[in-house]
Amino acid sequence: MNKNPNIIITEDTISLFLEDNQEVICDILAIFSIHNQFYVALMPQTPIEGYEEGEYFFYRYESDGENISLTDIESDEEWELVEDKFEELLDEDEFNQMKE
Repeated sequence: MNKNPNIIITEDTISLFLEDNQEVICDILAIFSIHNQFYVALMPQTPIEGYEEGEYFFYRYESDGENISLTDIESDEEWELVEDKFEELLDEDEFNQMKE
């Protein structure tokens, strides 16, 4: 069990529709917060043309309990902050699994 209150690990999926209207089913890897803004890390279940295999998708995440809203991260600075936080959470999770 993850004891970090800033991350929720789930086994759910979400469907995204790319610019060409292609549906992509993604695993929700984590939902975490940075400075009171929530973000979601997604991993496509199948390779997508034009993207590297194993590439994560990050979005701003909002939920009112019934509806979920994902919005693009528009600045490079915010993207780097989100990417760094997610990699830190992955490192913490791997370390915690090694201790078990």
